[in-house]
Amino acid sequence: MTLTKIYSMTQQYQTLVREITTPTLPTFVTSCLNLLSSSSSKKVPGGPTSLEEVVFQSFAMLVPRHTAIFRPFASQIRLAVRPFLAPTSSDDFFAASSLKDSARRLVVILHQTAAKNTSGEEWGKAVRGLVKDIHSTADHVFRAVVEDWESAAGYVGEAVDVNQDLQGGSATGDDLPLWSGIHAGVERLTGRLELVAEYLKVETAAPVAVPLGAIMDMVTRMLSIAIPSPQSSFGKSEARLHPAIDRDERDGLWVGMPQIYVAALQLVDTLSVRLDDGFLPLAQESFDQLAWVFEYGKHSPEFRLIAYVVTAKILFLVGQSFNQAQCDKLNGIYQACCQDLQEGHSSFTDATVVDVGSKPQGSQNAEAFLRSKVTIPTEHHIANPALNSAARDLLPMFLSHLPQQFLKLATRSLVDRTSILTHNKDAMLASVLNPMFANNGSALPSILPHLTREFCHDATVEILLRPRMPLVPSTATRSLVNDAVDEESEDEDMDVNTESTSVQNKSTSISAPVTQDPFAVASQPGFGSSTETPQHTLLHHSTFGTNTTMETIPSMNGNFMVGKESSGVSQAQQDQPDESMAQDDDDSDDESVHLNMELDTDSDEDDVE
Repeated sequence: MTLTKIYSMTQQYQTLVREITTPTLPTFVTSCLNLLSSSSSKKVPGGPTSLEEVVFQSFAMLVPRHTAIFRPFASQIRLAVRPFLAPTSSDDFFAASSLKDSARRLVVILHQTAAKNTSGEEWGKAVRGLVKDIHSTADHVFRAVVEDWESAAGYVGEAVDVNQDLQGGSATGDDLPLWSGIHAGVERLTGRLELVAEYLKVETAAPVAVPLGAIMDMVTRMLSIAIPSPQSSFGKSEARLHPAIDRDERDGLWVGMPQIYVAALQLVDTLSVRLDDGFLPLAQESFDQLAWVFEYGKHSPEFRLIAYVVTAKILFLVGQSFNQAQCDKLNGIYQACCQDLQEGHSSFTDATVVDVGSKPQGSQNAEAFLRSKVTIPTEHHIANPALNSAARDLLPMFLSHLPQQFLKLATRSLVDRTSILTHNKDAMLASVLNPMFANNGSALPSILPHLTREFCHDATVEILLRPRMPLVPSTATRSLVNDAVDEESEDEDMDVNTESTSVQNKSTSISAPVTQDPFAVASQPGFGSSTETPQHTLLHHSTFGTNTTMETIPSMNGNFMVGKESSGVSQAQQDQPDESMAQDDDDSDDESVHLNMELDTDSDEDDVE
């Protein structure tokens, strides 16, 4: 690993690459391959050591950085990693999962050693060849049943001799090692499916064309085999058995089918992660396959785990477009998800959960969700944190990403009750935000009281309880606002002037020469009493100190019916020449005072009359 780190750090410096990496890296690769060959030839009883894993990790780090140097060694590296890609029980060693992952990653990265601008074609060729090998392996593994599946990608199955022992593989380098027996065949098939998923996970050096049609056709075949039920209570068509195959092989196939289901669904999950929104066209097809096969694999915790993950991603993409028939297909997933959550919760020591077949009465309220009882067997329950986490993530999706009018009342009650009993805040929020209505149009009881009780200090719940509340200012802010309102009220009272109101003005009035302005307004508050200005005349405050003629406009607040004498005075004032206003400042001030006194006298005479 030290040499690997050195070779990686010298990549950015051409001088070091020329002086250190180029002369010594081929020798390093040759030495590592010799160590692998000598280790495999010794047949260590304990199986492969950590040496193989370290070498594979080192090569996987160096190949993308020095593809030209590794190109001559590509075939030898593929031969070295071949036993660890999909090991089976027929092999004489046990391979750890970390060793298998490192070997698969290395064999995927080797496509970058292809000639210039052909790495993308090499990747596509390897994936299509791997899909064909999976079909070939499935022809042998599935020989105990008569398949109804027909390839949509043009694959034609090869004839299998049912009179010979079940085996496959090859001793040459063209295929993986030999395997024999149904259990080894299932392991080889699942290992190849995991290798396809690894091809989709690992980054590529150039754009590649993913053969989605061939991959989805292969997944459909893996999920089309139905496990027979002893009670035959599923109400689904079961696989037709081949009469020439003995019972032991058929039973071995039924035992291994959940593993095949898991590997196929993991491949679908990897596709959804890699394609992201591009998985939308494949979501509906994947949902139909998952809903159909769920009844046959739900007894396996690993199957339920990956089924919950894939279902959540499908509902996120296309759940809102489901119709009644598609929502009905989720019944089995509803019940299994709620059962796993209730069994995994620490407060559940007995098997008391809901009866999804009983219909709530119309007089039920939110507390009624906790009263129904049903028995669910829990004697085989084993704590599985990953399964519980996947179920918790899926439960809110049933309420937020499905049309609620297509859900049955018993199903909605089951989901609501489970969310309350397991303290699932996201599911309870989704239930409150997506209410369900009865056939008569009335809304069913909300679980908001339970949500408030469990998460009373949560900010989201607080917003939900008190939406659009007005801002309540503090005491200091409230006093300032009240003072401002009082000042505005006083200003409005000072502007309003009536003939019957006499106002005592104790402040000094300041008058100003006026100008001709059609938009004249009353004097500013505080400069003098409103009685100093006639009701029918307003002075513009912006003309203080100007030598322009005075013009009056009718007041909006005063009385428009004025006496003739007042009108005569106003007219006489308007006819005065402009020279009278072009004097010194002192004379102008005196005239302004006399003018105001004349106006006050005229107003008083009008009042007497």
